[in-house]
Amino acid sequence: MYLKQKNPHGGDIYSNDVLLDMSSNMNPAGMPEEVREAVRASADGCERYPDPYCRDLRRAISESERVPQDRIICGNGAAELIYSYAFCLPKDRPALIVSPSFSEYGSALEAAGVGVRHYLLREQDGFRLTDAILEEDITSYGSVFICTPNNPTGLTVSPGLLGRIAQTGARVFCDMCFLDLTEDPDRYDIPSLIERYPNVTVLKAFTKSWSMAGLRLGYAMTADNGLLEEMSEKTQCWNVSYVAQQAGIAALGCTDWLRKSVGIISAQRERLANELTVLGIKVWPSEANYLMLRTDTDLYIKMLERKILVRDCSDYEGLGKGYYRIAVKTEEENGMFLNTLKEII
Repeated sequence: MYLKQKNPHGGDIYSNDVLLDMSSNMNPAGMPEEVREAVRASADGCERYPDPYCRDLRRAISESERVPQDRIICGNGAAELIYSYAFCLPKDRPALIVSPSFSEYGSALEAAGVGVRHYLLREQDGFRLTDAILEEDITSYGSVFICTPNNPTGLTVSPGLLGRIAQTGARVFCDMCFLDLTEDPDRYDIPSLIERYPNVTVLKAFTKSWSMAGLRLGYAMTADNGLLEEMSEKTQCWNVSYVAQQAGIAALGCTDWLRKSVGIISAQRERLANELTVLGIKVWPSEANYLMLRTDTDLYIKMLERKILVRDCSDYEGLGKGYYRIAVKTEEENGMFLNTLKEII
């Protein structure tokens, strides 16, 4: 838990009087009813310790991802796995973060005593990662951190470029936590990717796709068994609760529900982008359930005055004042946001 640190993330509805949270990019469809029922039913098992090996959960993930069970490690949310991975990296070489991106990579590396360097995406490239990264000596870094779809831009890295990066032999940490909320979640052949390149670790989480942020559940996949064992040694025994394990198993049975929700997200994302553009606000194309935008209006303060929370992205490496991220919500919530924005503009 935090004590006196500033919360660097969205979703801080506890510090503000908020009616609409546009800063937290969960699936707007909410948690599937099957998952809610699994959470309720799991109360009867909470008097026992959870399975420290997450056997049933890893079996379910294995079937869903088509990845052998011994290639999977589960964690208390994606964040814990980022930290355990960071603590496995060499201390004598810095890690490279493709930025702007999720701040927990840098926080974890600093906590582990690993140096941090940033490869800054360029606005003139639309904040897309290009082959120019291959001009860097990326093998000189302890690891390269890549988020796809990226947070906060919502843009993916092309499978071809990801493969060329992996081919260099550089250790790659690839965060795909938002991938299942895109229209093409199978663009990467993850089973083939990690088997062909043991230097690649893929991160996923239940947080966003199934709106399970409060349950804290994520998993990583790699063919580097030595790394998996070392990551395991960096975490406590019962890091994944019994409730979270049962909820995860239930969620993996809701793939049809998930695909249907993605169709709704895509339609609402297009609506938001179009109306923001009409208002003269710069919007970057996104493949995920959020949009990055830029405006001279102090959107964070103006919206908060009206009890709407947006994500101020000025603290992202490579961005600055005027950049914001908003979640794609339900039709009604998006309408409320847009109507309020029109009043402000």
